[in-house]
Amino acid sequence: MNDSHDPSSNSELFVRELKNCLESAPVARGRVEVSRTPSVVDVMGGIGEDCGALVLTATLSFSNFAAAWISAGEGVRIRAAEPRSEIGLASSVFKDAGGAGPILEICKDAEWALPTCLALAQAVPNMQQQLGEGRLEILVHSSCPSDADFGRHTVQAAALIDVLHKLERRSPDRAEQARLASAAVTELTGLSSRRTALTALCGSNGESLLQIRFHPQIGCERLELPKGIVIVGVRTRLMRPTTPERLRETRRCAEMGHRMIAELKRVDGGATSAAGPLASITPTEYVEHFRDRLPTKISGKAFIGRFGGLRGDNGELEPSAVYKIRSRSEHHIYENRRVHEFAAGLSRARRTLDPEALKHAGELMYASHWSHSQRCGIGGVETDQFVTAVRKRYDDGLLGAKVTAGGAGGEMVVMMRDDDRARAALDDAVAEAQSASGRAIETYAGSLSGAESFQSPSFDGVLAAGAPS
Repeated sequence: MNDSHDPSSNSELFVRELKNCLESAPVARGRVEVSRTPSVVDVMGGIGEDCGALVLTATLSFSNFAAAWISAGEGVRIRAAEPRSEIGLASSVFKDAGGAGPILEICKDAEWALPTCLALAQAVPNMQQQLGEGRLEILVHSSCPSDADFGRHTVQAAALIDVLHKLERRSPDRAEQARLASAAVTELTGLSSRRTALTALCGSNGESLLQIRFHPQIGCERLELPKGIVIVGVRTRLMRPTTPERLRETRRCAEMGHRMIAELKRVDGGATSAAGPLASITPTEYVEHFRDRLPTKISGKAFIGRFGGLRGDNGELEPSAVYKIRSRSEHHIYENRRVHEFAAGLSRARRTLDPEALKHAGELMYASHWSHSQRCGIGGVETDQFVTAVRKRYDDGLLGAKVTAGGAGGEMVVMMRDDDRARAALDDAVAEAQSASGRAIETYAGSLSGAESFQSPSFDGVLAAGAPS
């Protein structure tokens, strides 16, 4: 089993480059501020965040750093620590209400800077300190592999939003910071990911998961893992990757299904108010009242004719496209029930050490994986092969596995015991799945806390040295 990059060595690399940057662009006003966010994986719930579902997330030990300070000069300069890169932009790019278009064009040859630039565009209208009173210097660095996801763009945007709040001495509003980071990345991917941003900001280390509710209002709570249980990130490489469009299509279909069910409720009961979120419908209610009345498929043209178009992040409907309403909708309905049962199982296992509670939680992960694959088309043959290999090794300490919502459908999580036997079993499962697919699989153990808990003595000296005389 591979460990993620050593957090301490990654901090040292960033500190060295920050010192170099401060020598070439000393602080002219205020001080240097630094933020660090971890990479993030969905454990259960995932893409159901905008359907009112409960979502469970975890962090990995990839570090995503952002430093910011004001130097003499004007405009904005953004630098990457490794590999060394630099891009300069005029302040007007972020002040003008031109949307993401100008930034996407400017950064077409600097993809590494896009999340930072888009987050800056979201933050500037809310910044009390106006750009133009010096040059805003930004240094970023991520230890996450460049071809991996694990919430990459969102956690980078969250680090930038957090460090700008520090620069202005503003008390952090984590929900608002997450909204800004998610809005920035939505401009890039078309996918909202507030759960990832919230976890990057206030997630805990590997001893617990973060429970996030978005309805009727945002709420975050820790869900302590049973003693000796860990979540491990896994990266497979799909021969046929899931495109972001598939994720957007899944969300569109869920919204369409919600609209249809609201109409069915109105017809059945004469209700005049809109129905609650899709995840508020129980599986029993769904089967008894709605499943057979929802079409398996519907064209965009037919839906628009009855209900009009969609609004918000999920994009426009294509009249000629065919949308799989029923399967996408019922994924969210059943997944919400699975998430609640999973959380209850972990809590019971932690209190009572009941092995059956842990076993049931693992089975819920497998059911979630099946639903993502079969109902939503997220994942692939390679992830199914890995899940099969993990499932054979329950007695050796591998308790559950499923696809997570990033990485083009190839990223996964495993719940396992934290001992040598389980680690050896995971290595065996990887070898079996690699042999079956002929494609590489990497595993990543370890976890970091979110930005609000970030403290590193290794930064004290460089931050003091960066203070203006």
